[in-house]
Amino acid sequence: MKFIKKLKALILKGNFYRNVSILVSGTAISLIVIVLTTPLLTRLYTPEEFGGYSIYVSILYTTSVMASLLYESAIPLPRDEDDAVNLLSLSLIIVSGMSVLSLMGVWLFRHFMASIVNIPHLEEYLWLLPLSLFGFGVFQVLNTWLIRREAYPFMAKGKVFMNMSQVFSQISLGLLHFGPVGLVAGEVVGRMVGSSTVLRLSFKSIRVRLHQINLKKMGMLANRYKYFPLISSWSSILSVASGHLPVFFIAATFGSKAAGLYMLGQRVLSIPDALIGFSVKQVYFASATKQKRSTTTPLNALFWQMVWKLSGVSSLIICIIVVAAPWTFGHVFGEGWIESGTYIQVMAILFFFQMVVNPITSNFYVFEAQHLHLIGEFVRFVLLLAAVLVSIHSQFSSIQSLLCLSVLGSAGYLVVAFLAWYAMRTKGVTQDQLKCEIGVEASEAK
Repeated sequence: MKFIKKLKALILKGNFYRNVSILVSGTAISLIVIVLTTPLLTRLYTPEEFGGYSIYVSILYTTSVMASLLYESAIPLPRDEDDAVNLLSLSLIIVSGMSVLSLMGVWLFRHFMASIVNIPHLEEYLWLLPLSLFGFGVFQVLNTWLIRREAYPFMAKGKVFMNMSQVFSQISLGLLHFGPVGLVAGEVVGRMVGSSTVLRLSFKSIRVRLHQINLKKMGMLANRYKYFPLISSWSSILSVASGHLPVFFIAATFGSKAAGLYMLGQRVLSIPDALIGFSVKQVYFASATKQKRSTTTPLNALFWQMVWKLSGVSSLIICIIVVAAPWTFGHVFGEGWIESGTYIQVMAILFFFQMVVNPITSNFYVFEAQHLHLIGEFVRFVLLLAAVLVSIHSQFSSIQSLLCLSVLGSAGYLVVAFLAWYAMRTKGVTQDQLKCEIGVEASEAK
C-alpha cells in the first residue's frame, strides 16, 4: 500500500499530471461503460456487421482530417484571445462547408466505396457520413478551444456524454434488430450529443468575444496559419490513412468477418490509449503552447518525463491485455469472437508505440514544424504500404499479415518520434537563442 501511495504521488506530481488525471477520470467513466457494454454489442451484432461498421468509422476518420483544414490545431497558438476566437469561427465555417461537400461525395461514390472494400451493404448507411463528419468536426474544434482555456473538466464531460450516448443508442437499436445501420446510427447520435455538449460548455467563454469576430480578421489568420492546411493536413491524412489502412486491407482481402474481428481487437487495445494517451496529448499540447508563448524555458524536461512515464504505463497495461485476451475473449464476447484474441497479440507492439508516440506529435504544431511531420507520416505510410504488398505477394494469412503490419508500423512510429524530438531540439533552441540575443542587444543598447 505504501508503494502504491508513493507511485500515485509521483504520477500526479505537478499541474501537468493533475490535469491529465482530470481528463483520465472523465474518460474512465465513458470507457467503463464501453467495456461493460461491448460484450452485449458483440451478441447483438455479428462480426460481419462490425466489419461494415469498422469501414464506415475508418472512412469517417480519414475524411475528418479535412473537416476544418486543420485550422483548429492553430487555436491554442495566438497570444491574443481575439485571434483565437476568429480561428475558432473560421474552423466552424470550414466544417460546415466540408460536411456539405461530403454529402455530394457520398452521393457520387457510395457504390464505388462499397465495392472496393467488398462490403455491399455499406451503401445502406454511408449517407449518414456527412452528419457524423459535422458532429466530429464541431466537437474537435470546440475541444481545441477548451484546450486553450485549459478547461479540462469540460473536455472530460463532453467526451463522457459523447461515448455514453453512442453506446446506449447502439444497444437500443440492436435490440430493435436494426442490423449494421444500428451501429452507424448510434455513432451519429454520439457525435451530435458530444458536439452539442461541448458547445453548451464553451459558449460562455466564446460569447463575450463574439463582437470581435469579422471576416477580414479570419482571412488574415487563414493566411498567417496557411501551413496547417497546406502541409499539416497532408500529414494528418497520411497519419489517419496509416491508422486505418490495416482495416481496409483486411476487409478487402479476408472479408467483412475478419475486419470485424480486427475491429474488436483494435477496440480493446485502444482503451488504454483513449484513457491515458489521448488525455496526455491534450494536456501536453496545452502546457507546451502556454510555455512557449510565455517563457523561454525549454520543453525537454517535460517531453522526456512524459515519454518515459507513458512508456512504463503503456507496456504494463498492454502486456496484461495480451496475456489475458486469448483466455477471456470467448467467454466475454462470445464464441464467434475467439480469434480476435489472437489478433490482439500480434497487434500489441503497434498499439504500444501508438500510445507513446501520438502525444509527442503535438511538437509539430507547437513549433510549427509541419514539414517534419509530413516527412514522418509519409515514411510511416510507405512502411505500412510495403507491409500490405509483402503480405499480398507472400500470400500471408490474416494473422501473418497483421504481424507484418504491426512490425513495420512500429518502425514508422519510431521515425515520427525521432522527428518530433528533432523539431523540439532545433526549433525550440533556435527560438530561445533568438530571444536571448534580443535580450542581450537590448541590455547593451541601454
